[in-house]
Order: sequence, then structure tokens, then C-alpha cells
Amino acid sequence: MTLGDEIRRRYPRLIRAIRLAGLLTETEAVGALVDYKVFGIREGFGSEAVAHMGGPLAAIRWGVRSRRWLGRKRAGLPRNTNT
Repeated sequence: MTLGDEIRRRYPRLIRAIRLAGLLTETEAVGALVDYKVFGIREGFGSEAVAHMGGPLAAIRWGVRSRRWLGRKRAGLPRNTNT
């Protein structure tokens, strides 16, 4: 089992959130997670689309924010997380 397969199995919702937040393909979203896990916080890794988002860490942050917002939207809660 490759690292990409392990990440696909372990983080399917995060991958979907990254894809939706950055309009990325599944391969690019998984690649951002793999790059972050292997190389840590470094610039210059990943696809061009991930680089436009600010790098792998920024793509992951966008995905986490998007995942939280989608969860609140499904629950019928307001978008503002302070309430």
C-alpha cells in the first residue's frame, strides 16, 4: 500500500473538502497531503494548482475550513463560528 492509498483511506472527507475549496483534482488534493506528510512545511512542492493556493499547508487549511463550514451548513447553523 502506497502512502497515497493510505491517505485516501484515512482522510476521505478532508480530500473532498480540499478538492471543493480549491477546485483541485483528487490526485492534486492527495498530493498536497502526501507532500505535507513527507516534506513538512516547504515551498515549491506540489502541483501548480496547489502552488496557486499557497502551497500544501494552505490547501490543507482551506480544506479544514471548508469542511467545518460544510458541517455547520448541513446542521443548519449560521456560518459564523463565533456564535
